[in-house]
Amino acid sequence: MKQISIGFLLTFVLLIIFSACKEDKYLDWKSLNDEWYAKHKNDSGYVTTSTGLCYQVVYPGWSYNRKPDANSVIAVSYKGSLIDGSVFDEIQSDSSAVMYLSYTIAGWQEALKKVHNGAHIKLYVPSSLGYGTSTSNSLIPPNSVLIFDINLKDSY
Repeated sequence: MKQISIGFLLTFVLLIIFSACKEDKYLDWKSLNDEWYAKHKNDSGYVTTSTGLCYQVVYPGWSYNRKPDANSVIAVSYKGSLIDGSVFDEIQSDSSAVMYLSYTIAGWQEALKKVHNGAHIKLYVPSSLGYGTSTSNSLIPPNSVLIFDINLKDSY
């Protein structure tokens, strides 16, 4: 019985040490992202909203055309990258991803409602409007600022 208790205690201690090392890694990443965001949130041509979303409208789309709303299905091409330049997702401009706007991250939901179909918009999405402190995508660490270049092809 004592051997089992010692083995359990040893495993528990190793698990705590491993978890602490992993948290330190993400703590450094969070600091890097916070610093990057603070430096770039006022980049020329970008607007920062009260929620912290930074966006630049490269082309606003066709003003006579509709803007997506919360219930829209959108067709987009885009590139998503991290502050270190690594690309975590991309749909080339000759293709489209079709999805419900309401199923996307909060940063997309806020930004895409600001432009019309045919728009080209760039985003700096703070982690609070992206995946926050956790993520299901292994290419996106927790606390990541997400950088997007989006072409809104259509919404309906």
